[in-house]
Amino acid sequence: MAETKLDAFSPREKLNKMAVDLIDVTISLDADNAGTSAAGDLLFKVTEIPNAVAINGGCAILQSAVIVGATTIGPIDFIITSSSTALTEASDGSAAETGDAVAGFDNTLAELDATCGYFGISNSYDAGVVAIGDKKNIGMVCKAESASKSLYIYGIQQSSADYSGAANAVIRLGFVKD
Repeated sequence: MAETKLDAFSPREKLNKMAVDLIDVTISLDADNAGTSAAGDLLFKVTEIPNAVAINGGCAILQSAVIVGATTIGPIDFIITSSSTALTEASDGSAAETGDAVAGFDNTLAELDATCGYFGISNSYDAGVVAIGDKKNIGMVCKAESASKSLYIYGIQQSSADYSGAANAVIRLGFVKD
């Protein structure tokens, strides 16, 4: 268990120790096009967020997220986890394909125990060449695995938007690191 020492640093020292970082992660929207583009479908597979925390096994606070894509963006739920474990289909235990209904996955509680939390982006606008959506003030505390500085993210679409043939999108994540 982590030990919290509230009096180890003065308020000024605490503020000066915090690092703020923006990390861009490229995701492949509906790369497999295996589904019917329905709410609850896996939109993109588990993807690494490199150097999301400052030290191996460290913590960070996810404060903001922006998604920029070349197609209209419907509501999406994003799940942050400290595990790179792929999601699997209940029907055959194989790695899940984008477009598969998340409700049909058979991951165990132990496999999903590394989940840090989730947030949704439901607002977006068409900026001509790209569509942009964002979420502010998330405040999600995230912890990496003991031998890693990485976190991981996957997405679940919450609309019937058709992402088949869509170009990659970029998620820009704003972290406050310990």
